[in-house]
Amino acid sequence: MADLEVFEVFGLERPGGTVCHAGSLQALGSDLAVVLAQELFCRRREYIELWVVPRPCVCVAPRAGEALGPAEPRSYRLGSGYRGTVEKWKLFGGEHGGDR
Repeated sequence: MADLEVFEVFGLERPGGTVCHAGSLQALGSDLAVVLAQELFCRRREYIELWVVPRPCVCVAPRAGEALGPAEPRSYRLGSGYRGTVEKWKLFGGEHGGDR
């Protein structure tokens, strides 16, 4: 008898939405995995699209276990980063000084 493979199932709930992990399943092959995924995860029309991927094909980000963040510091994207910009405008004699 053939060995069961583990597949990860990802689904899209609505057009333009984000793809979420729906769950895992075991099947004898990719064709059967797709049929099982539709039966398990689309019964109540939760998803409009499914991606069925063999578990060995799913890769892990190199920094797994740590909180993932940007590779470069980007404090200018935070509200506190703009506070420093106003102070620099005032320090270097900018026209508006942050106030309009």
